[in-house]
Amino acid sequence: MTRKHSISQYSGIGVRITPLMLVALLLAASTQAAATSEQSSMWHDARTGRDGGVLGALEMTLTNETTEGEITLEYSEMTPVIEVYTATWCLNCVTTEHAIDEAVGDSDVIRIHYHRHRAEPEDPFGNNATEHRWESTYGGASTAETGMSRVAPSTVFDGERMHLGTSPSSSSLVSDYSTSLNAGQTSFTGSARLTVTSYDSETRLMQFSWNASQPSDPESEDSTTILTAWLLFVEDSASFPDGSNGMGDYLHVLHDAIELDGLGGTGLAQVPTAWDGDDVSVILLIDWTDRGPQPCCALPGPGFAAVLLCFLTALLPSRRKRLST
Repeated sequence: MTRKHSISQYSGIGVRITPLMLVALLLAASTQAAATSEQSSMWHDARTGRDGGVLGALEMTLTNETTEGEITLEYSEMTPVIEVYTATWCLNCVTTEHAIDEAVGDSDVIRIHYHRHRAEPEDPFGNNATEHRWESTYGGASTAETGMSRVAPSTVFDGERMHLGTSPSSSSLVSDYSTSLNAGQTSFTGSARLTVTSYDSETRLMQFSWNASQPSDPESEDSTTILTAWLLFVEDSASFPDGSNGMGDYLHVLHDAIELDGLGGTGLAQVPTAWDGDDVSVILLIDWTDRGPQPCCALPGPGFAAVLLCFLTALLPSRRKRLST
């Protein structure tokens, strides 16, 4: 009799502990979800209505001495990308660039600055191709938040996280950018290669080839990721003293953007003439969209955990009563 009473007593304790442990786990998950939500409120989804981003980029400097070159990297090694929409008259853009400088520090990133072109009386750096790249990629998200498809300043990290204007969501713009930068790229496995087989600095004609392997998503065996490759030409520094925001020298200026056909091939491109100097680079940038099937179940939020706690609390007395009979 004594042994039977002991087993019954321990069983009752087990029943009391198990639901409480479950609730504790749910609350912990909810706390984590709330923290993630708070962090992501610092930025907007850069691609409204679809899952996607910039997988990374390969960069090769083109000088008057360049004749050929090749870069091959695993996706996990590719350099993160920060894209900025700006203009030479935009005073707030100066604030944005200084905040990016501070947030990036010594980190290895590729920065690409899109300059306003259409209906633009002052800024000499953009063109229809660069406007197309920005609007086709980020125009929807920008329009959803501002009513306009291109707003200076706008900053996008890894093609996923968009920051608009200069009003911080946290303690400072630098903190916003640092958090967004540290969020990192979405991870895929695979590799990409950019090869320049010939480049004539006089005619500015470049023959090149590219290849990007179909990525596999380590979180899913059924990934349906779609890649889009772009060839971009960026000038490291371009002097424009007439810019009314007073910067004088404009950095990371995107001169042209060419959407490539497929994941591999060979082609000819006309390299834009540098505004000044000999500091144009060619960048192979790879967009990704649609990561494929998402997990079927999401972790419950704080509201659900609270309801479940009340539900379990209500059940505990009747359960203990059945065990004691």
